Amino acid sequence: MKYNVSIIFLILMISCGYENKSNLESTNVIQDTKDTLLIKQQNVLNKAYEVGFYSKLFSYYWVTGKDTIDFFMNVAEYEKDSTCSINIHHKKSLLFTTTLDRIDQGITTIKNDFDITKLSFIFFRPPIYYLDLTKELMNEYEKKFEKKGISYQDLNDFLLSSNLNTRLNSLLQPLNKKVKRYSIEKFQLVDKNNFNVYLPDTDLTDYPEFAIVGMGLSVQLEKIK
Repeated sequence: MKYNVSIIFLILMISCGYENKSNLESTNVIQDTKDTLLIKQQNVLNKAYEVGFYSKLFSYYWVTGKDTIDFFMNVAEYEKDSTCSINIHHKKSLLFTTTLDRIDQGITTIKNDFDITKLSFIFFRPPIYYLDLTKELMNEYEKKFEKKGISYQDLNDFLLSSNLNTRLNSLLQPLNKKVKRYSIEKFQLVDKNNFNVYLPDTDLTDYPEFAIVGMGLSVQLEKIK
């Protein structure tokens, strides 16, 4: 099925809250399947705070039917050293498996726009936003720490030894990359009866009794030696 790019572009502007067309440089349909479009958008850098910090910034969206999926990736290249990062965006809870699949789908396109060998960070939402990851991590966490609080260094060590690390390294291995370090700024454990603060209008039935929250999951990468 063929799609009119200008119509899809308009849908993206409305769905994603873009008000100023000057913030957008180009939009291209990259993948066109029966059910889903992957759309690439190059962003004009904001002179006030992005020029001189980023050398370029692209967004990658998935569109199904007439709606954008609640998921997109921003990929930025930094002016200082030409390294790049992938920043994952979504509002609602979803499966971490789905997130990894979408990153994998987008890698081929990202390679055309960035030097993927210089990928240095991936930023995710906090673990609580991924049901399967939360269940997995909390099971491992409880076996090791029960429900005790831990330090940032202990958190890094724990995540490096978790199945999360195995899954991410599997994704990164074809890029000759692996995880170097994890961090979650202002991380804490939250009881299930407070989950609705982070996940309103979400069925919490399958969630564990506690979860890790914070300012996002930052994953620092390094080359495989």
